[in-house]
Amino acid sequence: MARQEWRRKVLPSCLGQAQEAVAQLRSRGIRAALESGTWLVFDLWVNEGAEPDAMVAKALDRVWPAWRECITE
Repeated sequence: MARQEWRRKVLPSCLGQAQEAVAQLRSRGIRAALESGTWLVFDLWVNEGAEPDAMVAKALDRVWPAWRECITE
């Protein structure tokens, strides 16, 4: 198992939604943060062969269904 960071920039118009999603994720024990005001960051422990993008998508889909429209690469 390896530690990996998943980091994406949040559009300014979506920061309130991102803050709420982070609060909900943290309440579920998921290590997520909004860093420097605009970066959505997940601290993940990933098994070999697992896909971090899929793990993050699954978590975000539960608390913020429209997240894909608010994230840039």
